[in-house]
Amino acid sequence: MRNAPLIPARVNLTLDLVLALLFGAFGLWATTARLLPRATWLALVIMIAALVCRRLAPSVALALAWLSAMAQIATGQDISFLQIGTVIVLYSAVAHGRKWLMVAAGVSVVVGTLVAVVYLAPSYSWAWNVIPADTGSLRRRVAVLLIVPGSVLGGAWLAGLASRLLRQRQAITDARLAAEEESRRLAALAALANDKAELARNVHDVIGHSLAVIIAQSDSVQYIDASDDAAMRKAASAIADTARRSLGEVRQVLSDIEAVDTGQVSLRHDLDGLIENVTRAGARISSTVAGEPVRLDALRSETAHRVLQEGLTNALKFSDRDTDIRVSRRWTTDALQIEVRNAVPAGGAPTIGDHSGSGLIGMKQRLERVGGQLQYGVTEEGRFILAARVPVAGA
Repeated sequence: MRNAPLIPARVNLTLDLVLALLFGAFGLWATTARLLPRATWLALVIMIAALVCRRLAPSVALALAWLSAMAQIATGQDISFLQIGTVIVLYSAVAHGRKWLMVAAGVSVVVGTLVAVVYLAPSYSWAWNVIPADTGSLRRRVAVLLIVPGSVLGGAWLAGLASRLLRQRQAITDARLAAEEESRRLAALAALANDKAELARNVHDVIGHSLAVIIAQSDSVQYIDASDDAAMRKAASAIADTARRSLGEVRQVLSDIEAVDTGQVSLRHDLDGLIENVTRAGARISSTVAGEPVRLDALRSETAHRVLQEGLTNALKFSDRDTDIRVSRRWTTDALQIEVRNAVPAGGAPTIGDHSGSGLIGMKQRLERVGGQLQYGVTEEGRFILAARVPVAGA
């Protein structure tokens, strides 16, 4: 985002107009009171115009200042208050003009000093009553004219350069701050997009798993004796219970995107609950746990839950009903290793491209985000193996 100038151009123009009018009024008063030599109306009007446009058009202002000086020389005028305007215009040309104008202003300092020497040294000027110099010595007059006008004009040029550098430094600072603000805004947008993608993955995992369980439960109904009303009611109740749990989990995902560190007990119940839920659907699961459980933080706990959930979902969708689904959880000091094995029909194993980027891709992305790994493939015995490693925080 580009910052607006501290003082709008219209305000600057108004201020310059007021300055020019005050300058003209002061000059008229000073000459009327005979404090300074009188200037011609032409030179005065030109200098007022130069002061008005000193920031709006600094190159025009510098040209007008020279034109005013030439008008003074052409009419044989002495040094007057108009030279104060020349100093102001010279400063503005360096401070607000382009680089070429800054160079032109530097040339004006040199040329202006030489013009003052040539014009004033041979003649009488009121300045000799102020500047201590031997009016009878032309060499001394030249030396004084080289030092005094050169110092005044050179000082104005240096002051303009200092102002220019300060404004450039401020512009660089403003640009850096604007870039940092834009970077923060883009980072926030990226985080929001990542949150939306994470939410979509969570909803996909929950619904996909629940539908797989419901389908498995529905398929098991065909093996129940039609006259066994109690078994039918039990199966229907299990399907309804699975659907309700799925709806509740989706609501939890939508209302609580940021996970809360619930501790090891909650994680163990989550993983055991997933296995128990699939078992109730009629699947044959062999589950083993080895090692001493290690506490996981909220993100890794959620990752472990979703990985096992997706693994069981794939097993239900692609497994052979006549064989067991083997689930093993092995705890070490630095990681939780989850492995799901299931027999699959020929060509029935999932691939990394399934579900248009979801499924195994989502599982792989989850694990990479916490520094984990995912491996999968089909063995020679025709079993699909999915192995995931969820590291402990800082491992």
